[in-house]
Amino acid sequence: MNRLTLWTGVAVATLHSSLPTASAQFSSDPATPMAARATPFDDVQPKTAPAPDGCRYISFFSDSGYDVFITKLDTSGLYAWKQGSILVADRSVSSTTDYGLASDSAGNAYLAFDGVNGTTPAIIVQQVKANGTLGWKSVVTESATAYIAVGRVTVASDGGIWACHIQDATTRVARFDPITGAKTFASPITISETGANQLSADIQPSNDGGVIVSCVRYTTFTGAKVLRAHKVNLDGTKPWAATGTAVFTTGSLQFGAYPPFISDGAGGAYFTWYTSSPLQSSVQRVSSAGVAMYGANGTTVTSTTTGYERVSPSSVLGADGRLYTFWSQHVPTSSNYGIYGQCFAKGARVWGNDGVAVQAMNTTSYSRDFATAARAGTGINCFWVDNASATQGSLRCAGLTGTGGISWTSDVATNAGVKYRLTATNTDDDGSLVAWQGGVSTGASDVYVGRIGADGTLGQPSGLLGDLNSDGIVDAADLAILLDQWGGPGSADFDGTGTVDAADLAILLSAWSPI
Repeated sequence: MNRLTLWTGVAVATLHSSLPTASAQFSSDPATPMAARATPFDDVQPKTAPAPDGCRYISFFSDSGYDVFITKLDTSGLYAWKQGSILVADRSVSSTTDYGLASDSAGNAYLAFDGVNGTTPAIIVQQVKANGTLGWKSVVTESATAYIAVGRVTVASDGGIWACHIQDATTRVARFDPITGAKTFASPITISETGANQLSADIQPSNDGGVIVSCVRYTTFTGAKVLRAHKVNLDGTKPWAATGTAVFTTGSLQFGAYPPFISDGAGGAYFTWYTSSPLQSSVQRVSSAGVAMYGANGTTVTSTTTGYERVSPSSVLGADGRLYTFWSQHVPTSSNYGIYGQCFAKGARVWGNDGVAVQAMNTTSYSRDFATAARAGTGINCFWVDNASATQGSLRCAGLTGTGGISWTSDVATNAGVKYRLTATNTDDDGSLVAWQGGVSTGASDVYVGRIGADGTLGQPSGLLGDLNSDGIVDAADLAILLDQWGGPGSADFDGTGTVDAADLAILLSAWSPI
Protein backbone atom coordinates (compact mmCIF):
# COMPACT_ATOMS: atom_id res chain seq x y z
CA MET A 1 0.00 0.00 0.00
CA ASN A 2 1.51 3.36 -1.00
CA ARG A 3 1.57 6.43 1.20
CA LEU A 4 -1.24 8.19 -0.68
CA THR A 5 -3.55 5.17 -0.34
CA LEU A 6 -2.71 4.91 3.35
CA TRP A 7 -3.34 8.62 3.86
CA THR A 8 -6.61 8.28 1.96
CA GLY A 9 -7.78 5.51 4.25
CA VAL A 10 -7.05 7.64 7.28
CA ALA A 11 -8.77 10.64 5.65
CA VAL A 12 -11.91 8.70 4.83
CA ALA A 13 -12.06 7.36 8.37
CA THR A 14 -11.42 10.64 10.16
CA LEU A 15 -12.57 13.50 7.98
CA HIS A 16 -15.99 12.01 7.37
CA SER A 17 -16.54 12.16 11.09
CA SER A 18 -14.86 15.53 11.78
CA LEU A 19 -15.95 17.68 8.81
CA PRO A 20 -19.46 18.34 7.54
CA THR A 21 -20.22 16.24 4.52
CA ALA A 22 -21.93 17.70 1.48
CA SER A 23 -24.24 16.10 -1.00
CA ALA A 24 -25.96 17.25 -4.15
CA GLN A 25 -28.97 19.37 -3.30
CA PHE A 26 -30.82 19.77 -6.60
CA SER A 27 -33.60 17.23 -6.36
CA SER A 28 -34.37 14.74 -9.11
CA ASP A 29 -37.74 13.99 -7.48
CA PRO A 30 -40.47 16.57 -8.18
CA ALA A 31 -42.31 15.45 -5.05
CA THR A 32 -39.41 16.66 -2.87
CA PRO A 33 -37.90 19.81 -4.43
CA MET A 34 -34.90 21.47 -2.83
CA ALA A 35 -35.83 24.05 -0.18
CA ALA A 36 -33.34 26.92 -0.23
CA ARG A 37 -35.09 28.47 2.77
CA ALA A 38 -37.79 26.85 4.89
CA THR A 39 -38.57 28.47 8.24
CA PRO A 40 -41.69 29.01 10.36
CA PHE A 41 -41.76 32.55 8.94
CA ASP A 42 -42.62 33.78 5.46
CA ASP A 43 -39.68 33.05 3.14
CA VAL A 44 -40.50 35.07 0.04
CA GLN A 45 -39.57 36.88 -3.18
CA PRO A 46 -36.60 34.89 -4.51
CA LYS A 47 -34.31 36.36 -7.17
CA THR A 48 -31.35 34.84 -9.02
CA ALA A 49 -28.05 36.13 -10.43
CA PRO A 50 -24.87 34.49 -11.86
CA ALA A 51 -21.93 33.77 -9.56
CA PRO A 52 -18.35 32.58 -10.28
CA ASP A 53 -17.52 29.06 -11.49
CA GLY A 54 -21.03 28.28 -12.67
CA CYS A 55 -22.58 29.03 -9.25
CA ARG A 56 -25.77 31.03 -8.80
CA TYR A 57 -26.84 33.55 -6.19
CA ILE A 58 -30.34 33.23 -4.68
CA SER A 59 -31.70 36.11 -2.60
CA PHE A 60 -34.94 36.32 -0.62
CA PHE A 61 -36.68 37.82 2.41
CA SER A 62 -37.04 35.72 5.57
CA ASP A 63 -37.57 35.73 9.34
CA SER A 64 -40.03 37.80 11.34
CA GLY A 65 -39.01 41.18 9.91
CA TYR A 66 -38.63 40.11 6.27
CA ASP A 67 -34.86 40.34 6.63
CA VAL A 68 -32.73 40.30 3.47
CA PHE A 69 -30.76 37.08 2.85
CA ILE A 70 -28.59 35.68 0.07
CA THR A 71 -27.13 32.25 -0.59
CA LYS A 72 -24.83 30.81 -3.21
CA LEU A 73 -25.34 27.41 -4.84
CA ASP A 74 -22.80 25.55 -6.93
CA THR A 75 -23.55 23.64 -10.12
CA SER A 76 -24.82 20.64 -8.14
CA GLY A 77 -26.93 22.66 -5.73
CA LEU A 78 -24.43 22.49 -2.88
CA TYR A 79 -24.27 25.49 -0.60
CA ALA A 80 -21.05 27.28 -1.52
CA TRP A 81 -20.80 29.02 1.86
CA LYS A 82 -20.51 26.87 4.97
CA GLN A 83 -23.07 29.02 6.77
CA GLY A 84 -25.58 28.40 3.98
CA SER A 85 -27.46 31.69 3.71
CA ILE A 86 -26.04 34.96 5.02
CA LEU A 87 -27.95 37.83 6.56
CA VAL A 88 -27.60 40.99 4.48
CA ALA A 89 -29.94 43.29 6.38
CA ASP A 90 -31.85 42.83 9.63
CA ARG A 91 -35.17 44.61 9.10
CA SER A 92 -38.30 45.00 11.16
CA VAL A 93 -41.02 45.38 8.56
CA SER A 94 -44.46 43.80 8.40
CA SER A 95 -44.86 43.93 4.61
CA THR A 96 -42.58 44.06 1.60
CA THR A 97 -41.99 45.88 -1.66
CA ASP A 98 -39.90 44.62 -4.54
CA TYR A 99 -36.10 44.87 -4.55
CA GLY A 100 -33.12 44.27 -6.85
CA LEU A 101 -30.31 41.72 -7.24
CA ALA A 102 -27.40 41.85 -9.69
CA SER A 103 -23.83 40.55 -9.96
CA ASP A 104 -20.61 41.59 -11.69
CA SER A 105 -17.81 39.82 -13.56
CA ALA A 106 -15.67 39.78 -10.39
CA GLY A 107 -18.25 37.60 -8.67
CA ASN A 108 -19.70 40.22 -6.33
CA ALA A 109 -23.44 40.39 -5.78
CA TYR A 110 -25.39 43.61 -5.19
CA LEU A 111 -28.76 44.06 -3.53
CA ALA A 112 -30.92 47.19 -3.48
CA PHE A 113 -33.76 47.26 -0.97
CA ASP A 114 -35.85 49.29 1.47
CA GLY A 115 -34.00 49.66 4.75
CA VAL A 116 -33.07 52.22 7.37
CA ASN A 117 -30.06 54.43 7.97
CA GLY A 118 -30.09 54.60 11.74
CA THR A 119 -33.81 55.10 12.20
CA THR A 120 -34.51 56.97 8.96
CA PRO A 121 -36.14 55.08 6.06
CA ALA A 122 -33.64 54.62 3.24
CA ILE A 123 -32.86 52.80 0.02
CA ILE A 124 -29.74 50.70 0.57
CA VAL A 125 -27.29 49.12 -1.87
CA GLN A 126 -25.21 46.33 -0.30
CA GLN A 127 -22.28 44.52 -1.90
CA VAL A 128 -21.81 40.81 -1.09
CA LYS A 129 -18.44 39.32 -2.01
CA ALA A 130 -18.00 35.93 -3.68
CA ASN A 131 -16.69 34.43 -0.42
CA GLY A 132 -19.89 35.31 1.44
CA THR A 133 -18.65 38.37 3.33
CA LEU A 134 -20.38 41.73 3.19
CA GLY A 135 -18.57 44.44 1.24
CA TRP A 136 -19.43 48.10 1.02
CA LYS A 137 -22.87 49.49 1.82
CA SER A 138 -24.21 52.75 0.50
CA VAL A 139 -27.33 54.77 1.15
CA VAL A 140 -28.96 55.81 -2.12
CA THR A 141 -31.56 58.07 -0.51
CA GLU A 142 -32.93 58.54 3.00
CA SER A 143 -35.99 60.49 4.07
CA ALA A 144 -38.33 60.66 7.01
CA THR A 145 -40.95 62.57 5.00
CA ALA A 146 -40.81 61.47 1.33
CA TYR A 147 -42.21 58.16 0.11
CA ILE A 148 -39.20 56.09 -0.99
CA ALA A 149 -39.44 52.46 -2.04
CA VAL A 150 -38.58 49.65 -4.47
CA GLY A 151 -34.82 49.59 -4.90
CA ARG A 152 -33.45 48.22 -8.19
CA VAL A 153 -29.83 47.55 -9.13
CA THR A 154 -27.76 46.62 -12.18
CA VAL A 155 -24.14 46.45 -13.34
CA ALA A 156 -23.20 48.63 -16.31
CA SER A 157 -20.88 47.71 -19.20
CA ASP A 158 -17.94 49.43 -17.48
CA GLY A 159 -18.57 47.62 -14.17
CA GLY A 160 -20.22 50.57 -12.46
CA ILE A 161 -23.09 49.84 -10.06
CA TRP A 162 -26.35 51.66 -10.73
CA ALA A 163 -29.50 51.76 -8.61
CA CYS A 164 -32.90 53.39 -8.95
CA HIS A 165 -35.98 53.75 -6.77
CA ILE A 166 -39.32 55.48 -6.48
CA GLN A 167 -39.47 58.76 -4.58
CA ASP A 168 -42.93 60.30 -4.34
CA ALA A 169 -43.99 60.91 -7.99
CA THR A 170 -40.46 60.61 -9.39
CA THR A 171 -37.66 58.13 -10.02
CA ARG A 172 -34.15 58.65 -8.61
CA VAL A 173 -31.04 57.10 -10.17
CA ALA A 174 -27.58 56.74 -8.60
CA ARG A 175 -24.21 55.26 -9.60
CA PHE A 176 -21.53 53.76 -7.31
CA ASP A 177 -17.90 52.83 -7.71
CA PRO A 178 -17.77 48.99 -7.72
CA ILE A 179 -14.62 48.92 -5.54
CA THR A 180 -15.36 51.51 -2.89
CA GLY A 181 -19.08 52.12 -3.14
CA ALA A 182 -18.44 55.86 -3.49
CA LYS A 183 -21.24 57.81 -5.17
CA THR A 184 -20.54 59.12 -8.65
CA PHE A 185 -23.11 61.91 -8.39
CA ALA A 186 -23.46 64.25 -5.42
CA SER A 187 -27.20 63.56 -5.44
CA PRO A 188 -29.30 61.07 -7.42
CA ILE A 189 -30.39 61.91 -10.95
CA THR A 190 -34.13 62.72 -11.05
CA ILE A 191 -36.55 61.41 -13.66
CA SER A 192 -39.76 63.41 -13.47
CA GLU A 193 -42.54 64.98 -15.50
CA THR A 194 -44.70 67.95 -14.62
CA GLY A 195 -48.25 66.83 -13.95
CA ALA A 196 -47.45 63.11 -14.12
CA ASN A 197 -45.91 60.28 -12.13
CA GLN A 198 -42.81 58.52 -13.48
CA LEU A 199 -42.20 55.53 -11.20
CA SER A 200 -39.29 53.18 -11.87
CA ALA A 201 -40.08 49.60 -12.89
CA ASP A 202 -36.62 48.26 -13.80
CA ILE A 203 -33.03 49.21 -14.63
CA GLN A 204 -30.68 47.45 -17.06
CA PRO A 205 -27.30 48.22 -18.66
CA SER A 206 -27.06 50.16 -21.93
CA ASN A 207 -23.78 51.04 -23.69
CA ASP A 208 -20.79 53.21 -22.77
CA GLY A 209 -21.33 52.63 -19.05
CA GLY A 210 -24.87 54.03 -19.06
CA VAL A 211 -28.19 52.46 -18.11
CA ILE A 212 -31.79 52.31 -19.26
CA VAL A 213 -34.53 52.91 -16.69
CA SER A 214 -38.15 52.00 -17.37
CA CYS A 215 -40.92 53.94 -15.65
CA VAL A 216 -44.64 53.48 -15.24
CA ARG A 217 -46.13 56.82 -16.28
CA TYR A 218 -49.62 58.07 -15.36
CA THR A 219 -51.38 61.31 -14.53
CA THR A 220 -54.17 60.12 -12.23
CA PHE A 221 -54.53 57.19 -9.89
CA THR A 222 -57.27 55.60 -11.99
CA GLY A 223 -55.93 56.81 -15.34
CA ALA A 224 -54.05 54.91 -18.06
CA LYS A 225 -50.61 53.63 -17.08
CA VAL A 226 -47.97 53.27 -19.79
CA LEU A 227 -44.26 52.55 -19.99
CA ARG A 228 -41.57 55.11 -20.68
CA ALA A 229 -37.87 54.34 -21.19
CA HIS A 230 -35.06 56.69 -20.20
CA LYS A 231 -31.33 56.45 -20.73
CA VAL A 232 -28.90 57.87 -18.17
CA ASN A 233 -25.33 58.35 -19.36
CA LEU A 234 -22.16 57.89 -17.36
CA ASP A 235 -21.98 61.66 -16.85
CA GLY A 236 -25.57 61.81 -15.58
CA THR A 237 -27.10 63.30 -18.72
CA LYS A 238 -30.36 61.96 -20.17
CA PRO A 239 -30.06 61.95 -23.98
CA TRP A 240 -33.54 60.67 -24.87
CA ALA A 241 -36.81 62.63 -24.82
CA ALA A 242 -37.32 64.54 -21.59
CA THR A 243 -40.42 62.50 -20.76
CA GLY A 244 -38.82 59.29 -22.02
CA THR A 245 -39.33 57.10 -25.08
CA ALA A 246 -42.89 55.78 -25.25
CA VAL A 247 -42.77 51.97 -25.16
CA PHE A 248 -46.49 51.92 -26.02
CA THR A 249 -49.12 54.63 -26.27
CA THR A 250 -52.52 52.91 -26.45
CA GLY A 251 -54.08 51.01 -23.54
CA SER A 252 -52.99 50.68 -19.94
CA LEU A 253 -50.93 48.37 -17.76
CA GLN A 254 -52.80 46.36 -15.16
CA PHE A 255 -53.00 48.32 -11.92
CA GLY A 256 -49.90 47.62 -9.83
CA ALA A 257 -47.91 46.13 -12.72
CA TYR A 258 -44.25 47.16 -12.98
CA PRO A 259 -42.93 44.84 -15.69
CA PRO A 260 -39.22 44.03 -15.98
CA PHE A 261 -37.31 44.33 -19.24
CA ILE A 262 -34.10 42.86 -20.67
CA SER A 263 -31.07 44.33 -22.41
CA ASP A 264 -30.77 43.66 -26.15
CA GLY A 265 -26.97 43.46 -25.85
CA ALA A 266 -26.53 46.43 -28.21
CA GLY A 267 -27.30 49.37 -25.94
CA GLY A 268 -31.07 49.06 -26.28
CA ALA A 269 -33.72 46.92 -24.63
CA TYR A 270 -36.65 44.53 -25.13
CA PHE A 271 -39.86 45.25 -23.24
CA THR A 272 -42.70 42.81 -22.57
CA TRP A 273 -46.03 43.71 -20.96
CA TYR A 274 -49.76 43.16 -21.05
CA THR A 275 -52.57 45.70 -21.17
CA SER A 276 -55.65 45.53 -18.97
CA SER A 277 -58.33 46.27 -21.56
CA PRO A 278 -58.08 44.11 -23.51
CA LEU A 279 -55.94 41.65 -21.54
CA GLN A 280 -53.29 41.15 -24.23
CA SER A 281 -49.49 40.82 -24.33
CA SER A 282 -47.03 42.71 -26.52
CA VAL A 283 -43.29 43.23 -27.05
CA GLN A 284 -41.26 46.27 -28.03
CA ARG A 285 -37.62 47.00 -28.79
CA VAL A 286 -36.11 50.38 -28.03
CA SER A 287 -32.79 51.08 -29.76
CA SER A 288 -29.66 52.53 -28.16
CA ALA A 289 -30.75 55.87 -29.65
CA GLY A 290 -34.10 55.72 -27.85
CA VAL A 291 -36.21 54.84 -30.90
CA ALA A 292 -39.21 52.50 -30.56
CA MET A 293 -38.47 49.98 -33.31
CA TYR A 294 -41.75 48.01 -33.40
CA GLY A 295 -44.16 50.89 -33.91
CA ALA A 296 -46.04 53.07 -31.47
CA ASN A 297 -47.55 50.12 -29.59
CA GLY A 298 -45.06 47.32 -30.19
CA THR A 299 -46.03 43.93 -31.62
CA THR A 300 -48.73 41.78 -30.06
CA VAL A 301 -47.80 38.16 -29.37
CA THR A 302 -50.58 37.00 -31.73
CA SER A 303 -52.11 38.61 -34.81
CA THR A 304 -55.56 38.68 -33.22
CA THR A 305 -56.33 40.30 -29.89
CA THR A 306 -59.82 38.91 -29.34
CA GLY A 307 -61.18 35.58 -28.11
CA TYR A 308 -58.51 35.02 -25.47
CA GLU A 309 -56.88 36.83 -22.57
CA ARG A 310 -53.08 36.68 -22.87
CA VAL A 311 -51.39 37.88 -19.68
CA SER A 312 -48.20 37.94 -17.59
CA PRO A 313 -45.70 37.51 -20.45
CA SER A 314 -42.06 36.59 -19.85
CA SER A 315 -39.26 36.97 -22.40
CA VAL A 316 -35.69 35.79 -22.88
CA LEU A 317 -33.08 36.21 -25.60
CA GLY A 318 -32.09 32.90 -27.15
CA ALA A 319 -28.61 31.84 -28.16
CA ASP A 320 -29.69 32.71 -31.73
CA GLY A 321 -30.36 36.33 -30.77
CA ARG A 322 -34.11 36.05 -31.22
CA LEU A 323 -36.67 37.02 -28.60
CA TYR A 324 -38.81 34.25 -27.06
CA THR A 325 -41.96 35.19 -25.16
CA PHE A 326 -44.40 33.02 -23.17
CA TRP A 327 -47.72 33.85 -21.56
CA SER A 328 -50.81 32.42 -19.84
CA GLN A 329 -53.84 32.20 -22.13
CA HIS A 330 -57.47 32.09 -20.98
CA VAL A 331 -60.94 32.04 -22.45
CA PRO A 332 -62.81 34.85 -20.63
CA THR A 333 -65.37 33.82 -17.99
CA SER A 334 -64.37 30.17 -18.26
CA SER A 335 -62.00 27.60 -16.74
CA ASN A 336 -60.24 27.09 -20.09
CA TYR A 337 -56.50 27.81 -19.74
CA GLY A 338 -53.30 27.20 -21.66
CA ILE A 339 -49.64 28.26 -21.88
CA TYR A 340 -48.39 29.64 -25.20
CA GLY A 341 -45.23 31.04 -26.72
CA GLN A 342 -44.00 33.17 -29.60
CA CYS A 343 -40.63 33.81 -31.22
CA PHE A 344 -39.74 37.22 -32.67
CA ALA A 345 -37.10 38.05 -35.26
CA LYS A 346 -36.72 41.80 -35.84
CA GLY A 347 -40.23 42.28 -34.52
CA ALA A 348 -41.84 39.72 -36.82
CA ARG A 349 -43.71 36.70 -35.41
CA VAL A 350 -41.86 33.51 -36.30
CA TRP A 351 -44.17 30.91 -34.72
CA GLY A 352 -47.24 31.77 -36.76
CA ASN A 353 -50.12 34.11 -36.10
CA ASP A 354 -51.18 32.41 -32.86
CA GLY A 355 -47.85 31.22 -31.46
CA VAL A 356 -47.30 27.63 -30.29
CA ALA A 357 -49.07 25.73 -27.53
CA VAL A 358 -46.72 24.78 -24.72
CA GLN A 359 -49.76 23.51 -22.82
CA ALA A 360 -52.83 23.47 -25.07
CA MET A 361 -56.09 25.08 -24.00
CA ASN A 362 -58.21 22.77 -21.84
CA THR A 363 -60.41 22.76 -18.76
CA THR A 364 -58.71 19.97 -16.83
CA SER A 365 -56.96 22.39 -14.44
CA TYR A 366 -58.18 25.05 -12.07
CA SER A 367 -55.84 27.50 -13.84
CA ARG A 368 -52.43 27.75 -15.55
CA ASP A 369 -50.21 30.73 -14.93
CA PHE A 370 -46.76 32.20 -14.21
CA ALA A 371 -45.27 31.31 -17.61
CA THR A 372 -41.53 32.01 -17.21
CA ALA A 373 -38.91 31.93 -19.96
CA ALA A 374 -35.33 30.74 -19.58
CA ARG A 375 -32.55 29.82 -21.96
CA ALA A 376 -31.10 26.30 -21.88
CA GLY A 377 -28.08 25.86 -24.15
CA THR A 378 -29.25 26.45 -27.71
CA GLY A 379 -32.88 25.80 -26.71
CA ILE A 380 -35.51 27.54 -24.64
CA ASN A 381 -37.25 26.36 -21.50
CA CYS A 382 -40.70 27.52 -20.40
CA PHE A 383 -41.77 27.03 -16.78
CA TRP A 384 -45.36 27.40 -15.62
CA VAL A 385 -47.67 26.42 -12.77
CA ASP A 386 -50.52 23.99 -13.40
CA ASN A 387 -53.02 24.57 -10.59
CA ALA A 388 -55.34 21.76 -9.51
CA SER A 389 -57.09 24.10 -7.04
CA ALA A 390 -56.65 27.42 -5.29
CA THR A 391 -54.30 25.73 -2.80
CA GLN A 392 -52.42 23.19 -4.92
CA GLY A 393 -50.21 23.74 -7.94
CA SER A 394 -47.53 21.77 -9.81
CA LEU A 395 -44.53 23.48 -11.38
CA ARG A 396 -43.83 22.15 -14.88
CA CYS A 397 -41.34 22.87 -17.64
CA ALA A 398 -41.16 22.30 -21.39
CA GLY A 399 -38.16 22.47 -23.68
CA LEU A 400 -38.62 24.17 -27.05
CA THR A 401 -36.50 24.39 -30.17
CA GLY A 402 -36.01 27.50 -32.24
CA THR A 403 -38.69 26.29 -34.64
CA GLY A 404 -41.29 26.02 -31.89
CA GLY A 405 -41.16 22.27 -31.44
CA ILE A 406 -41.77 20.82 -27.97
CA SER A 407 -38.82 18.53 -27.20
CA TRP A 408 -40.05 17.34 -23.81
CA THR A 409 -42.28 18.24 -20.85
CA SER A 410 -41.30 17.49 -17.25
CA ASP A 411 -42.60 18.00 -13.73
CA VAL A 412 -40.31 20.20 -11.64
CA ALA A 413 -42.25 20.31 -8.35
CA THR A 414 -45.42 18.48 -7.36
CA ASN A 415 -45.16 18.87 -3.59
CA ALA A 416 -48.08 20.21 -1.58
CA GLY A 417 -49.06 23.86 -1.82
CA VAL A 418 -49.19 26.82 -4.16
CA LYS A 419 -46.24 27.97 -6.29
CA TYR A 420 -45.71 31.50 -7.53
CA ARG A 421 -43.20 34.36 -7.98
CA LEU A 422 -41.11 32.26 -10.34
CA THR A 423 -37.68 33.51 -11.38
CA ALA A 424 -35.50 31.59 -13.83
CA THR A 425 -32.06 31.84 -15.40
CA ASN A 426 -29.78 29.74 -17.58
CA THR A 427 -26.93 27.72 -16.09
CA ASP A 428 -23.42 27.32 -17.46
CA ASP A 429 -24.03 23.61 -18.08
CA ASP A 430 -26.82 24.21 -20.63
CA GLY A 431 -29.65 23.85 -18.14
CA SER A 432 -32.06 26.22 -16.42
CA LEU A 433 -32.38 27.10 -12.75
CA VAL A 434 -35.75 28.14 -11.36
CA ALA A 435 -36.58 29.52 -7.93
CA TRP A 436 -40.05 30.08 -6.56
CA GLN A 437 -42.07 30.87 -3.50
CA GLY A 438 -44.65 28.42 -2.25
CA GLY A 439 -46.25 26.46 0.52
CA VAL A 440 -49.51 25.08 1.77
CA SER A 441 -50.78 28.65 2.12
CA THR A 442 -49.60 32.08 1.06
CA GLY A 443 -49.08 32.98 4.72
CA ALA A 444 -46.32 30.46 5.36
CA SER A 445 -44.21 30.36 2.22
CA ASP A 446 -40.82 28.75 1.67
CA VAL A 447 -38.27 29.35 -1.10
CA TYR A 448 -37.49 26.44 -3.41
CA VAL A 449 -34.94 25.93 -6.16
CA GLY A 450 -34.78 23.41 -9.00
CA ARG A 451 -32.56 22.70 -11.96
CA ILE A 452 -33.60 21.12 -15.23
CA GLY A 453 -31.34 20.26 -18.13
CA ALA A 454 -31.77 21.04 -21.81
CA ASP A 455 -32.86 17.42 -22.21
CA GLY A 456 -35.57 17.69 -19.55
CA THR A 457 -33.62 15.83 -16.86
CA LEU A 458 -34.47 17.12 -13.40
CA GLY A 459 -31.71 17.46 -10.82
CA GLN A 460 -27.98 18.02 -10.87
CA PRO A 461 -26.12 17.98 -14.22
CA SER A 462 -24.48 14.87 -15.54
CA GLY A 463 -20.98 14.23 -14.30
CA LEU A 464 -19.80 12.91 -10.95
CA LEU A 465 -19.08 15.52 -8.30
CA GLY A 466 -15.45 15.18 -7.21
CA ASP A 467 -14.37 13.26 -10.32
CA LEU A 468 -11.51 15.63 -11.17
CA ASN A 469 -9.89 13.37 -13.78
CA SER A 470 -13.23 12.40 -15.41
CA ASP A 471 -12.67 8.65 -15.12
CA GLY A 472 -16.13 7.98 -13.68
CA ILE A 473 -15.06 7.38 -10.08
CA VAL A 474 -13.90 9.48 -7.14
CA ASP A 475 -10.78 7.93 -5.69
CA ALA A 476 -7.15 8.51 -4.71
CA ALA A 477 -6.28 9.94 -8.12
CA ASP A 478 -8.82 12.73 -7.63
CA LEU A 479 -7.59 13.27 -4.08
CA ALA A 480 -4.06 13.70 -5.41
CA ILE A 481 -5.27 16.44 -7.76
CA LEU A 482 -7.04 18.21 -4.90
CA LEU A 483 -3.94 18.04 -2.65
CA ASP A 484 -1.80 19.45 -5.46
CA GLN A 485 -4.15 22.46 -5.66
CA TRP A 486 -4.38 22.90 -1.87
CA GLY A 487 -4.34 26.51 -0.70
CA GLY A 488 -4.96 28.02 -4.11
CA PRO A 489 -7.56 28.13 -6.86
CA GLY A 490 -8.31 25.16 -9.06
CA SER A 491 -10.85 22.68 -10.38
CA ALA A 492 -11.13 21.19 -6.87
CA ASP A 493 -12.64 24.41 -5.54
CA PHE A 494 -16.07 22.78 -5.35
CA ASP A 495 -17.63 25.41 -3.08
CA GLY A 496 -16.52 28.36 -5.21
CA THR A 497 -14.63 30.25 -2.48
CA GLY A 498 -11.52 30.73 -4.61
CA THR A 499 -9.38 28.46 -2.41
CA VAL A 500 -9.06 24.67 -2.29
CA ASP A 501 -9.30 23.79 1.39
CA ALA A 502 -10.82 21.43 3.96
CA ALA A 503 -14.39 22.23 2.90
CA ASP A 504 -13.59 21.08 -0.64
CA LEU A 505 -11.90 17.98 0.73
CA ALA A 506 -15.05 17.14 2.68
CA ILE A 507 -17.11 17.48 -0.51
CA LEU A 508 -14.77 15.15 -2.41
CA LEU A 509 -14.80 12.58 0.36
CA SER A 510 -18.60 12.67 0.55
CA ALA A 511 -18.65 11.52 -3.09
CA TRP A 512 -15.92 8.87 -2.60
CA SER A 513 -16.48 5.80 -4.73
CA PRO A 514 -16.89 2.60 -2.69
CA ILE A 515 -14.01 0.15 -2.80
